[in-house]
Amino acid sequence: MKTYYRFKFYLNARHSVKFGGNVSAIHPHTWEIAIMFRSEQEETVNFTHFEKELESYFLQFEGEFLNELSAFKRTTPIMENIGKILFEDIKKLVNDRDLDFKAFEISENPTRTYIIEDD
Repeated sequence: MKTYYRFKFYLNARHSVKFGGNVSAIHPHTWEIAIMFRSEQEETVNFTHFEKELESYFLQFEGEFLNELSAFKRTTPIMENIGKILFEDIKKLVNDRDLDFKAFEISENPTRTYIIEDD
């Protein structure tokens, strides 16, 4: 039997996107972010400190206009690019805990989710 943990977070931020030469107005999103990982430990693990560390990581983006942040200077902050950047940072946090990172999900609305699985 394989078991996993799934943590969810919500990130409120604004962005503007450019497609085909057209630039959208600045608009807000509440992105839902989920990370899934395994722990090799048999007993239940207290993840309170780790969860707070992840929440602290997301605070750097909370309420911000993403286009102006250094993390997005080289790429347009569309859902997929946001996901790729957050994935890499969160993967490091998970792996630093000797956990097995499985997947990252980011949703910009209830019907659209971008998923990255770790190899």
